[in-house]
Amino acid sequence: MRWLVHGLGESGLCAARALLDRGEKVVVVDSGDSQELRHAAESLGTASRLGARPEVLDEGFDRVVASPGIRPRDPLLAAAEKMGIPVLSEVALGLELLEGEAPGVRVAAVTGTNGKTTVVDMLARMLSTAGVPHAVAGNSWRALTGCLDEVKEAGTLVLEVSSFQLHYLHRAGFDVAALLNARPDHLNWHASFEEYVSDKLSIFDGQGDEDLALVNASDPAGRGVAGRLAAETLVVGEGGTLVEGGQLLLRGRPLAGTSELPFAGRHNSENALFAAAAAEHLGATLGGIREGLLGYRLKPHRMQVVGERGGVLYVDDSKATNPAATAAALASVEEPVNLILGGSEKETDFSEILPHLDRCRSVVCQGEAGPRILGFLEENGAPVDVFYVLLVPDLAAAVAETRKVARPGDVVLLSPGCASFDQFAGYAERGEAFAELARVDAGADAAARGAARA
Repeated sequence: MRWLVHGLGESGLCAARALLDRGEKVVVVDSGDSQELRHAAESLGTASRLGARPEVLDEGFDRVVASPGIRPRDPLLAAAEKMGIPVLSEVALGLELLEGEAPGVRVAAVTGTNGKTTVVDMLARMLSTAGVPHAVAGNSWRALTGCLDEVKEAGTLVLEVSSFQLHYLHRAGFDVAALLNARPDHLNWHASFEEYVSDKLSIFDGQGDEDLALVNASDPAGRGVAGRLAAETLVVGEGGTLVEGGQLLLRGRPLAGTSELPFAGRHNSENALFAAAAAEHLGATLGGIREGLLGYRLKPHRMQVVGERGGVLYVDDSKATNPAATAAALASVEEPVNLILGGSEKETDFSEILPHLDRCRSVVCQGEAGPRILGFLEENGAPVDVFYVLLVPDLAAAVAETRKVARPGDVVLLSPGCASFDQFAGYAERGEAFAELARVDAGADAAARGAARA
């Protein structure tokens, strides 16, 4: 079989190596052409085509592996589909190789617009404390095709899958499939929101009655299909699996009190229930699940306190790259908020944050998407309690503006509702920059107080 691997990032390189290790004929291509890409291609020791155009398909290929960042309307992928050449995501290739080489591996797959990395992290922690061997791969972790031997040895895979990866993954039949939510996002990648939701829902394809499907009671997409899925379906947020009376209940059994949890926010409590239900299906005991939950700490850039200045907390929620995540963050904070919105443009609708703006003291719009967000807020009537709404060019200016209005007891919240690529390489770099700005502010304030005392 002759394979074309499109994209020379981590996913493409790992996919190519996995195929080459199995004696397959592989050509790697990338639409770009740089010294870095040349070195990456040369490291594989196989044929490569940089600056590739659709005409490369005339060389004859049986299958195409697409890296997740490449859109379906990419000319080469569009041409492949028109020619009837099957296109797979890197995750789909990894699962196919596992099925052929280790068919007994159990797979728990998690997707959702928001929370999927947190749920995967929580699930891995629960399995570890319960003594269930497992490996973790996928979207925010590592390429599945780069850790197949580890997955085979563990026998259980916890997999985070994005809509990009699901788009070219068909009927995987996961032992556990979880859809946390589906909100407007990545509309610059998908043809429409309807296509995005369809790709998310495909996580349930191929499941049987011995498998477990998890959906959210408050999510229209998942709730809408709950009654017709083939797998046992658990709706998180109703029945016996919900947050009620200050308790997390798993199938009617108390798991933990919300006051015991080492994190805040109802959305994080629901994330914990998704993880707990998946962990139990994979063999974890209730005691092991509870121990893992109480010992869990959120990953950076997810409602992380990064500084304090004059009684004002600085909270980094840079991972909130869409409006639904920002809405969840606002709903979880009780103190008055000075909100920093904006970043690179994703063409998403910010209506989901409107019901939560009454808890804001100020809203500062910044970055490439800042003007559009400001226009949206002005057109839709920011609440009267928000007395300060401003447009600034970048994150540094936004933090500077919040200093002018934040009062002791307030929170300065970076929950931008946008990607970061107008100013930063990713959300992590943006969060680190915000934390540094908070530290600089605190240092400057301390210096000023010292000078005044002198």
